Amino acid sequence: MEDQRLPPGRQPYDALNGLRVGGLAGAVLGAVITALTTVGLVWLVPAGAVAGAVAGYLYERRRMRA
Repeated sequence: MEDQRLPPGRQPYDALNGLRVGGLAGAVLGAVITALTTVGLVWLVPAGAVAGAVAGYLYERRRMRA
């Protein structure tokens, strides 16, 4: 039976995990801001998701290069 554990260190798909987690965090932040404001800023949810996804992806790519 082979050892199926991943080698230590950064993995090539970590940037995609950053994209996913950043998108979720951005959507949640956009939803909270939308819920707390009196103006219906529903567009903040998808905008926050996109901004968070881009930020998470770029953050992880930078950490992979370092």
